[in-house]
Amino acid sequence: MPHIDPTVRFWIGIAVTVAIAVSGGTLNLTNAIPHDYIPYVTAWCAIIAFFGSALLTSLNGMATTTQSRLASAAAIPDVKSIVTTQEIAETTPSDKVVGPPKATGTKE
Repeated sequence: MPHIDPTVRFWIGIAVTVAIAVSGGTLNLTNAIPHDYIPYVTAWCAIIAFFGSALLTSLNGMATTTQSRLASAAAIPDVKSIVTTQEIAETTPSDKVVGPPKATGTKE
């Protein structure tokens, strides 16, 4: 499943919140834009709010996978490495997520 950066989800959330405020009448557009445009802007904000909300639900669902959570943690600059199982490390889109170290013992 693809990993979506939490920052992208944050900014989409801000845009959807503004669209909800405009379409619901909470954010008044009077004197901000020409009066004749207000019905069109309000209608488009309602459409954007609907589809944006569905998009955010999908993105947040994708963010609940183990691989996505590990990739989000690995995106922090101070994180040098995350050790997990080899299977999960191979499916996580980050070079910082690695499998367990190979055993280095000598057999006697």
